[in-house]
Amino acid sequence: MGTTINIRYKHSAIHFTRYGKGAATLFAFHGFSETGTSFLPLVPILGKRYTIYAFDLPFHGGTKWLEKQPFTKSDLEAIILQFCKEHHIVHFSLLGFSMGGKCALHLTQVMPEKIDALWLLASDGIKTNKIYNVAVYPKWGRELFRTTINHPGWFFAVVNTATALKLLTPWLKKFTYNHMDTREKRTRLYNTWISMAAFNPDIQLVKQKINTYQIPVRLFFGKRDEVIPVSVGAYFAEGLDNCELIQLERGHYFIDEKINPFLDAVLSELPENKQTTI
Repeated sequence: MGTTINIRYKHSAIHFTRYGKGAATLFAFHGFSETGTSFLPLVPILGKRYTIYAFDLPFHGGTKWLEKQPFTKSDLEAIILQFCKEHHIVHFSLLGFSMGGKCALHLTQVMPEKIDALWLLASDGIKTNKIYNVAVYPKWGRELFRTTINHPGWFFAVVNTATALKLLTPWLKKFTYNHMDTREKRTRLYNTWISMAAFNPDIQLVKQKINTYQIPVRLFFGKRDEVIPVSVGAYFAEGLDNCELIQLERGHYFIDEKINPFLDAVLSELPENKQTTI
């Protein structure tokens, strides 16, 4: 099991879990409704090279977000820099799964000189979902989303109708219900979506920074992923000097022991890291 690390940021308590004993540092960012413990199955492989710091994003796991304002990309930057200062970390790699990919992409955009490698697993943030745009950007979309927290009946009726009309697959219906079937889940989804609305990286700038700073990129996407299709990974890979796209015969959720042989093969191809600590 990992070691719990908590840091104080403003009024909030930020929770990390440390895994592995590698000489290099890896910050890992989980997907929606998950926690840093989601990466535990990957430790036998990634833990050989990295000491992994898995961050519980606000509204998830052990992190207690007590600020009056939503969590922003400036908060993310400040938390990572504070953590690095407290633990004497100079360089690090980044890993982001699904929603966590937005965090990894943003950090790559704003501090590329510190990054040794970028791992993106079924990453969000490369191409923005149209439903997400409607829910969080226009004011009326936010109000409708907020109303749905307490009165979700209309929303589930739409989902059921869309499924009956085959506009939505049974798997996506189940995926939606799993994230919306309780008030607690709907509240977390609202708070998370409103916060992550600010995490909208400039993908062309990110790719430019990756090439300028010669950051190796490793992409893992599932061929059967109905949430973030493999075409998103192919789009991101275009024009990158040192990028490998691994297409898995999987759906959206593939963080388990089955991916470890693929990680091991890719890890052996990455160059040795820079000095990561002082």
